[in-house]
Amino acid sequence: MRVMKKMMMFAALGIATIGVAVAATIYHLRDDQPIGYSELPAKAQKFVEKYYAGVDVTHITMDRDVTSTEYDVVLGNGTKIEFNADGEWRDVDAHRSAVPSDIVPKQIKSYVDKNYKGDDIVELKRERNGWDVKLSRGLELEFDSAFRLTEVDD
Repeated sequence: MRVMKKMMMFAALGIATIGVAVAATIYHLRDDQPIGYSELPAKAQKFVEKYYAGVDVTHITMDRDVTSTEYDVVLGNGTKIEFNADGEWRDVDAHRSAVPSDIVPKQIKSYVDKNYKGDDIVELKRERNGWDVKLSRGLELEFDSAFRLTEVDD
């Protein structure tokens, strides 16, 4: 009987220890930690310096969870850029301004130039299976990974 009590106590202690460790990990990996520019991955820094030279970086947050890390950069002109853990851009939201044309895949650029003359691409987002594009007139276009238009939403 004594052995059983000791085993139960050790099991309870083990479960409690695991619970504390998980809680500490979750606290440490809390969302939206402000960070400095130098803490961005080098690839993200190069992107900002290449396409937004001279534009102030006003705010950077690192969003970590158990499976991934993302960086959100807000620029002085209102542009928001999301990078993955490797520093690759995932979303560029320039609001009312055009995103840098060099980051737009040529197939998407050609489609927009042909079908929506005069519209700027104000947001470009890489998705797992394609691309989301927002135009200055408010239309949203979705392209698959082969750059075929799959949806238009107004």
